[in-house]
This record gives sequence, structure tokens and C-alpha cells, in this order.
Amino acid sequence: MQLSQEVRVDGLPKTRCLAVAIATPLTRDFHPDLPRLVARMEALLAAGCDGITLFGTTGEGAEFSLEDRTQTLEAVIAAGIPAGRLVVSIGALSLPDVVALASHATRLGVHGVLLMPPCVYRGGITEDATFRYFTAVIDRVALSALRLYLYHFPDICGVPITPQVVRRLDERYPGMIAGVKDSGGDLDFTMDLVRRFSHLSIFTGSEIHLPELIAAGARGTICGLANVMPRLMRGMMDEPTAFDRRALLPLLFAGDAILSRRPFIPSAKAVVADWLDDAEWRRVIPPMPDIAILERQHIVADFRAWDAGLPEPWRSIAAVPATTNVVDLKRA
Repeated sequence: MQLSQEVRVDGLPKTRCLAVAIATPLTRDFHPDLPRLVARMEALLAAGCDGITLFGTTGEGAEFSLEDRTQTLEAVIAAGIPAGRLVVSIGALSLPDVVALASHATRLGVHGVLLMPPCVYRGGITEDATFRYFTAVIDRVALSALRLYLYHFPDICGVPITPQVVRRLDERYPGMIAGVKDSGGDLDFTMDLVRRFSHLSIFTGSEIHLPELIAAGARGTICGLANVMPRLMRGMMDEPTAFDRRALLPLLFAGDAILSRRPFIPSAKAVVADWLDDAEWRRVIPPMPDIAILERQHIVADFRAWDAGLPEPWRSIAAVPATTNVVDLKRA
């Protein structure tokens, strides 16, 4: 694919934004399965998701090669997924790989790129060292169109992105720091980001915090649950008040509790595989665990029953089939 000149495309709404951290379907040799991925993207956008985050934590992104990630991004855009509705996670251990992924995605005109610090060296990493990591990436990308989301997920990478680091980066690179995705699970911390950085886009990865955060001015969520309950998530985002949004939390909790019996990624993939009657969707990259067949059957059956018990506008399984035939895509 021919890379464009430096462009910025913002295809996401400024408020109440629902972006799904999409799970990645896999081939038998653990590469992204492009036909299935495109079909799923189309279905989730049709179900009410405003945007898609590609190769994030739920998408097992760090497990893929640089070639897999760049070729997949080019392929989904060529298939008609709007670049301006994509956020691309660029986390990797190698600084040159991070720079290459950021440059590639930015030149293709995606909404933004998402980056957390590397997850190897945890002890003794200071705020200044975290700041220097991001400056090393930004300076080497050297594109004014870069829109970088700082990914705060200390449970995974071991390194927090503090408000002081956000402030220093925002002041040094005005316009390039697009915002923060906060998956730390601490509502007070996220609220502090919203208050301090009202000019930035603050996304939460904790769906349960959405009622308060939307009211406070957060842009929305980048979340994994939208893979399997997009219509309920859309309904929550569209409720007019925080009180109305909170009223839907028990429904969300009940569905999440079913998936949380086992690790989220294989559970979500099992639900999608059942939903689409496509066992290929169950595949995960080692060492991510498979789910024993009896456990998987119980999770799938219980999730189906949960979905069927929702008010009709919020049911996802029967309402949102894949919009593109996988066989037809393979022939294209």
C-alpha cells in the first residue's frame, strides 16, 4: 500500500465514544486471519462501535511481528475500514519497531496510535525515565501528524504514566499527545486526568467507570467487552444521564462475570466463535491458555442465556452477524 503524506483523520466522536479493543482471529500458524478480522470489524462498527483499536492488549498485539502488524493494517484499510476510525497499538520491546509501527500507522492516516512503556524492566523506572522513553519514540518518528495516546496499564507493564509525565509530554509536544487510555482501574486517577487535561482525550479501559467519566468529560472507552456486548455498551453510552448509565451496570456486571470465570481473551473468543459458528475464532497465541471444552460450553451457554435475557435493543448475539462472508473475502 502506498503510504500517504502526513495527514490527521479524526473519525471518532468527541464524546460518548465507544472504541472496541478488538480480539484478533488467528490462522493455524498464529498470524492474523485477515478475512475474519475484516468481517468482525465490519460487524462491530455496524453494531454501534465508533472505532476499533487494533493490536491492543485484548488483540494479543505484542505477540505479532512487525510485518504482521503493518501488513494487517494496510489490508484492513484496503478492505474499506476507515483509517480515521482506527487506533493502532504500537507497543513492542524494540524501540526501532515501535518507531516503525508509529510512522507506518500515522502515514496511513489512522486516528491515533497507542503506546505503553515496555514490560520487561520494572524495578526503579522513574518518571523521568518514562518521559524519556516517550520522547525517544516521538523524536524518532518525527511526523507532525503523530497523534499519540499514552497507555496507562501498570498491571501489565509495571510502569505507571503519571499526570506529571503527561504534563511534560503535552508541553513538549503540543498537538501530538492526543490523550490517555487509562486501564489502571482506579476511578479517582482517571477523574484526575479528566480534570487536569480537559483539552486531551481521556479514554477508560474500565467499563464500570463510564457513567461517572462520561459526565465528567472523558471522551469514552477503549474496551474489550465491546467485542461481545456491543449493543449493550452502545446503549449505555447513549443514555442521557449518569444515573441512567449506572442503571445498566448490573447487566454489564452479569455478562462480565460469566466471561471472568476464565481469562478474558479466550473466553471472549469462545463467545465469538459460538456466535459466528466458527471454531477457528477460538484460537489464541501460546502461552495464552485454552479453555477446557466443558468449561467453554458452560461459558458459551450462560453467555447466550444472559444475552437473550437483555431487552431486545441491547441483545448482540442474534442481532449482529458477521457482515462479510469469510469465503467471499478469501476469493477476493
